[in-house]
Amino acid sequence: MKTITKRLIQQLGYDISKVNSKSKASFEAQHSLLTRMGVDQPVILDIGANKGQTANKYKQIFPQSKIYCFEPFPDSVNVLKDRFSSDSTVEIFPTAVSEVTGVQKFYTNHQSATNSLLPRPNMLRRYYPKDASLKANIEVPVISIDNFVCTKNIEKIDILKMDIQGGELKALQGAKQVLKEKDILLIYLEIMFVPHYENAPLFYKLWDFLESYQYTLFNIYNLSRARNGQLRQGDALFVHQQVRSSVIDRFDEEP
Repeated sequence: MKTITKRLIQQLGYDISKVNSKSKASFEAQHSLLTRMGVDQPVILDIGANKGQTANKYKQIFPQSKIYCFEPFPDSVNVLKDRFSSDSTVEIFPTAVSEVTGVQKFYTNHQSATNSLLPRPNMLRRYYPKDASLKANIEVPVISIDNFVCTKNIEKIDILKMDIQGGELKALQGAKQVLKEKDILLIYLEIMFVPHYENAPLFYKLWDFLESYQYTLFNIYNLSRARNGQLRQGDALFVHQQVRSSVIDRFDEEP
């Protein structure tokens, strides 16, 4: 009965997920850091927007924010458009984000939140539920962050959020110019500790890449484990050196 109910609700365009008591902590941290930096109208890139769950959270803590949502899956795009149809501060782009601009194969799964530019691994232990298995392949437009920022004449990004199922490193590699020019304050992204997709980088590779651009780890949130005890995935918040020196490591504050 539980499974049938869940499927019926998903057919109506909604997802069911467990409420994590830690889920608010990451957004509270982002709000605190930007507020202390004097930012109350942040520019946010929500890459992997799915159905607007994260964009909605950002709107709750930053009502005056400008949010650019990227989502290539047509069904999710339609939900996004309906959800934010009356909010001109949320722009929706039906495209994936990676290291290049063009067209790529997109793997759609039975759980839309697990869709990815990367396929599921065949020869490794499966660290995802059966109902998140492959459904179909489609072709989608892809854009790099550097290309998008240049096209839209965006001068700075306060929060770069990415939840793109293993595609985070490629997306960051497509943002080298923006990262080099220090135009992003916070980077909030999904991290993985075991393979969930073919050739998806694990956490240490993302950390290593971001550290080369003077981004340091602030905290890790929403950790999940498999039934065998293996740590699977979570979310990480990285901050630019400017944020660390200005509000995190100030010598005139109590630790």
